[in-house]
Amino acid sequence: MKHLIISMDLSFKSTGMTIAKLDNNIAEEISFYRVLFDKELSLHHKEYSPKSIKNVNDFVYRMPHYILVNDLVIDEDDENNVEQCETTLKAIFCSSAIKKIIDKHCKINDYDFVVFCIENYIMPDFGGKNQLKSVSGLIMLQGFIREHIIKEYANSKKIKLLTPTPSKIKSFFANNGRADKSLMIKSFIENYDGKKLIPDIEKLTISSINDVVDSFAMAMYSYHQLINNDIQTIEVL
Repeated sequence: MKHLIISMDLSFKSTGMTIAKLDNNIAEEISFYRVLFDKELSLHHKEYSPKSIKNVNDFVYRMPHYILVNDLVIDEDDENNVEQCETTLKAIFCSSAIKKIIDKHCKINDYDFVVFCIENYIMPDFGGKNQLKSVSGLIMLQGFIREHIIKEYANSKKIKLLTPTPSKIKSFFANNGRADKSLMIKSFIENYDGKKLIPDIEKLTISSINDVVDSFAMAMYSYHQLINNDIQTIEVL
């Protein structure tokens, strides 16, 4: 049986993606992606060129110049309204980039089924205003991605959707539900032959690669669920 796993650690700044093609539960190919926000071009019209990482594909998205946030608001001094319009635009264009990568790899007729894994965000019980804004933006981004998956692929009756919590992924991957980014990378290197998958992993800054590592952890969690037959098919209403 041929299966495809697409896992996404969503972020406006740097979304990490892992795409694993399986044949009889053996990985034939693993691809890594970073979807990066070009803040410099959006703010200063200087095109951002990320430092390349071996075995990691980069996809840069930008805010549109034909739609300005200030054109959408009535009162430019209303910070909340401005922030919400900006977040909406960013979610639209970030999700568009992610959808292109999904569609490039998800040739639904080539697989017996496809597993999509997207982290389940939990609203914080405490935290400042900025933390709540960040989570609400990610929920919006995730909604656009889920809508695309359901609309484009659910009719095939071949897709599965996993939405594990961050603590569940960390417990599975690093044996610690509160594992920080460095511990997740350490587990990637020591337990999953990470230096073979990403040869320069030990030379990279944590911030440049942690989203990719987290997406890989989600892919491994999905694979574990797959081989243990714990995944349920989405039913189309």
